[in-house]
Amino acid sequence: MKSPHLLEIVSKKGENGTVCSKSGPKKESNNGCPNTNNMLSLGGTLCTYFRVFVYYAKARSNVYIFAFATLVSLVLGSHGHVDPIIAGSVVAASYFMALATYIYNDATDFEVDKINKTNRPSVTGKATKRQLVIMVSILNGAALFLVALATISASHIIIINIYPLFISICFIAIGVAYSHPKSNLKDKFPLKTIVTAAGAALLSLLGGTAASGVGAIGAVSGIYANDIITTIIVSTATTIFSLPIFYAALFFFAFFFILGPLGDIADLKGDRSVGRRTFPIVIGIRSTLLVMLSMPLTIISMTIPLILLPALGNSSSLLPLPNLHGYQTDIMHLRMIGMCLIIGACSATLTFVLKISKNTNNVFAIKSSRPKMRFLHVMLQVSLLIAFL
Repeated sequence: MKSPHLLEIVSKKGENGTVCSKSGPKKESNNGCPNTNNMLSLGGTLCTYFRVFVYYAKARSNVYIFAFATLVSLVLGSHGHVDPIIAGSVVAASYFMALATYIYNDATDFEVDKINKTNRPSVTGKATKRQLVIMVSILNGAALFLVALATISASHIIIINIYPLFISICFIAIGVAYSHPKSNLKDKFPLKTIVTAAGAALLSLLGGTAASGVGAIGAVSGIYANDIITTIIVSTATTIFSLPIFYAALFFFAFFFILGPLGDIADLKGDRSVGRRTFPIVIGIRSTLLVMLSMPLTIISMTIPLILLPALGNSSSLLPLPNLHGYQTDIMHLRMIGMCLIIGACSATLTFVLKISKNTNNVFAIKSSRPKMRFLHVMLQVSLLIAFL
């Protein structure tokens, strides 16, 4: 006669289960099979989403440019005195939000990407639509947490800086509206390019606004160094409108006003098949190239006066440099080499666009040219650092 402890455990549904132990059934909370299965299932789910993240980090390698622009703006806003915790949090948040926006775009753009023969995980079958939507939520949630961590920094005082969080929420809202089927801004002309460029400018401003808390900490911590009192200060928006941060945001806006239409020229076939209204479809490729050329020309036309104003202000008392709402200090301390590098990078961009204009039918050549454009933008951002620091 078999003893009870050798009997197989039967599930509540009446199906035969596996034997957990020959010494008798144990409670589920004490290392029983259900708990082990749940842990294995959770581990498998985490591995799956980590793989999806890695796939997209590789497929969307261009996203680093957003994080870099955020970092440059933060360095400019803090005048080189970067808080590593704030910098790490905000730069990682910028990367996560940008990547989440691209992933959500791919989740709603499957048919177009298939026609355009992209190598994205949504097309290659490495990720399902449900996994992509969940990944978007995870990345945006992590980004908001990191920004919140950066907005409240303690060093003898507590700095509450609401602007980075506000900018992050605006960027996420724009990113969702860009691809959501009910709004679908990417199908509307000229909103597709304007919204993309505006989102890029917001992530650049994110770094500058986060830096305003750094300045407050540095200014006040010395005063209260020996005090136990903790003071709550709401950071002002003065740093947001400084000339270097404004220029950094403008450059990133202009860069995406060039890169966006360039991608639209390459994706012309797929966009036309789904009725999307992009610049090359609505106004033609030639006119689109003229719009792209106008961006670096605009930056050059705004940079030359900044080179001339300090010289005019120093050469004659009859031409005093106006205050310009606090921008006078920034203008007077510009480094000439940095301004020349800015003009040089814009000139190289003009040459590059003109070269592309001679080969607009070669889709592969246009797509392969985008990494070179990103490199030119990195040069532009580095030129800003040299000019203003």
